[in-house]
Amino acid sequence: MTVTTSFANWVEGLEVFLGTLHTVETESDSRPINPSRAVYRSYFEDRQGNVIGGQSDWIIAGKEQQAYVFRFLLHSQTEDRLHFMITGSGPDQNKNLGISRNGYLGLYQYATVSDFIKVEPLEWAEDSLLCRLRNHLGETVKARSDAPTKTPRFSYMNTQKGSEIQFILQRAYAKTN
Repeated sequence: MTVTTSFANWVEGLEVFLGTLHTVETESDSRPINPSRAVYRSYFEDRQGNVIGGQSDWIIAGKEQQAYVFRFLLHSQTEDRLHFMITGSGPDQNKNLGISRNGYLGLYQYATVSDFIKVEPLEWAEDSLLCRLRNHLGETVKARSDAPTKTPRFSYMNTQKGSEIQFILQRAYAKTN
């Protein structure tokens, strides 16, 4: 797919912005019409309302929740990639998007995250961008599910295993009263 620049690169001139992600299946070469699944963080609580460590904060794509709002901080860029340090927002603002040793994307509060995420622009629109996500080594982010069905409820985002996907990065605006 070739990069389309009919709309200006709205990231240019911005150091930081809020945005959501949706996955788009890439089984064909035709242009995707609609995002298929929202990207959000997993969140599980025990009966007392305590967050279950090790199960929460993994980045997944599904239809059960609205897209999570991430904070994108422009780190650097090359001719064909934008490099971002990505964090959570709101109460998760101190969590950084990182990749586990097994390739899973997650929000980390206590571990040091020093590697940026690469965004490969494919097609610009007014407030959105069709793109691929890659780790700092250039490996693409894929959708991984071990469910025994063709349409799992959710998929983990992983750089080592999974199905090829693209993302729609949608710029989000802060609510004003």
